[in-house]
Amino acid sequence: MGQNQWLSSWYDRGGRFAVKMGGLAILPTMDLKILQLTPLYIGNAVINDETDERGMYDYFGSHALISDETLSQIQQHCDFSPNATTRSDKCDQASDKAGIDVSKLDIYNIYAPLCSNSSLTIKPKKATSMLIDPCSDYYVYAYLNRPDVQMALHANVTKLDHDWEPCSGVIHNWQDSPSTVIPLLKEFMENGLRVWIFSGDTDARVPVTSTKYSIETMKLSIKTAWHHWFIKGEVGGFTQVYEGDLTFATVRGAGHQVPSYQPRRGLSLVMHFLAGTPLPDSSRH
Repeated sequence: MGQNQWLSSWYDRGGRFAVKMGGLAILPTMDLKILQLTPLYIGNAVINDETDERGMYDYFGSHALISDETLSQIQQHCDFSPNATTRSDKCDQASDKAGIDVSKLDIYNIYAPLCSNSSLTIKPKKATSMLIDPCSDYYVYAYLNRPDVQMALHANVTKLDHDWEPCSGVIHNWQDSPSTVIPLLKEFMENGLRVWIFSGDTDARVPVTSTKYSIETMKLSIKTAWHHWFIKGEVGGFTQVYEGDLTFATVRGAGHQVPSYQPRRGLSLVMHFLAGTPLPDSSRH
């Protein structure tokens, strides 16, 4: 990373903020000699509502989380396009059934255990490369709501009457976000910016199917065909590179927050991204 370079790395809905910030940085009024915009690195990203929703339900179906009948009803009766103003009763019924079916799973990693005891008196489990503490969100929630922590962070200076939450329901019906940032991603690539998008392959909330569908809407030619990438002699995931310098990669066995579930594979991914080198396609790595 050189002087004044800005690295933008985000995941989930943060991918939209990354893309929008990048869009500001390539406006004609910006002096790119002052701010050298560097590539975008986006994980399990919400970038196109229509394909994100469709891909989520297709992932449910392909991983035996919902029945073929429920998936078929969703595919027939649900319109996820940005022009859709209402949802049919049949769509609501099918999507409600899907929600019930996955409700007892961790949708952010369908193979992960659930938190069975959220008591803060329980000693946290030591995380390993094979296991994370499923109750970790509760510890973060409690920590960031401590008055001394908020004071140190200069947060909640107005003394709000509700707790901090990672996903707050205080603001309803958010309308100031576009349904897609695909046009901005294409604009970045036209301006010579490198884009990497990656997906943990056990995440069902913003799954690999959603990201693949989103990339398909860009209608890019394939530069390097789908293949394994390796780390320490094992398959780390799969990758495909597109003309225009967009790399898509999966991380095998990782959920929504890739480094939490597969830290070694996640580190390998980001190191190759920073170095600007392709992911290793040989088991010797």
